[in-house]
Amino acid sequence: MEKDKKNILAYNFELGKIFNILDGLLEDFQNFTWLCTICKKPLFYNEDLNCFLHKGNRSYCFEPETIEHKTMKAYWYVMFPKFNQVSLKKLEYKIGDQIADVYFELRNGKKVVIECQNSQISKRKLIERTKNYTSKGIYVLWIFNGYGTCVSDKKNPKIEEEVGVLGMEKRVHSLYGGRVYYMNVLGKKIVNPPFALHLTPFFKHKESEYNYLGYDKYYKDKRSTILGKILDYKIICIEDKGYKLARFTDKHVSTLCTEQINRHIRGICLKKKLKGETINDMINISLKSIISEVKNQYGFHLPHLILKKSKKIKKISIKKLLDDKYNIHDVITVRISDYLESQ
Repeated sequence: MEKDKKNILAYNFELGKIFNILDGLLEDFQNFTWLCTICKKPLFYNEDLNCFLHKGNRSYCFEPETIEHKTMKAYWYVMFPKFNQVSLKKLEYKIGDQIADVYFELRNGKKVVIECQNSQISKRKLIERTKNYTSKGIYVLWIFNGYGTCVSDKKNPKIEEEVGVLGMEKRVHSLYGGRVYYMNVLGKKIVNPPFALHLTPFFKHKESEYNYLGYDKYYKDKRSTILGKILDYKIICIEDKGYKLARFTDKHVSTLCTEQINRHIRGICLKKKLKGETINDMINISLKSIISEVKNQYGFHLPHLILKKSKKIKKISIKKLLDDKYNIHDVITVRISDYLESQ
């Protein structure tokens, strides 16, 4: 067979026999060496075309399996049943025209697939695979190697600014309600166990010759990352926007940050009331002072975005004022009664 032709036959080096794709593949086919039946050169299985191809025709999504990918699969094959009631578990489980990395059937009847991604995958392909699982009634949990080629910048379990993200990561962040699940793997070593990151729009304040105050420049492919808290690996199965998704029980980072900001504003309002302010009075609070209260846990960009955009922060307005030293600063105007019950 020529290199650019589809191969439905392949020689299995370990088993010493020829396999025909039309007869089905071994469940753990990626653990074997496949050779061309004519030239004896290595082949790899292309899932899109459902055939074997010579490695010179390799697509980035179908490179031979990496050690990191095997490590991720093995991790979840062992860890998932420790936190969830499982009746069946399979590695490299063929479902229709897809091969699920790790497949579980829960005792409540739900079916869950964990897709462990180490190499690049396009946004289109990720959504296509998610839709295919959904059409078969299967919930999917995507987990990415933060040290793998599936990400542009390394992902770490901490607050970081100006982190590069791919369109695929932003799409997953939207799918899973403001979180992306990563784990950091090098070879057979788990450097960082699974963690959740919230991706917040990132900007830098720029000077302008036409605007004395300057402006905020947002970066399309950069984000501020904030670490979420995964208490355990128990999953919940949800249906959102037509997709069946599995995720952990971690609470939305943006929600937690909003709650903490509101508690801080409520505390300020209470102090003002105790000092003689009436319940209907309006007060100004510096944005900088509010952000400083939550910055260690949520960074700068997320609370800044929440204060300016979120309707869950009860504010009259945001404006610029002069402080005691005639420096311009942003303040939020709130009514005390919005944060304290009338007495």
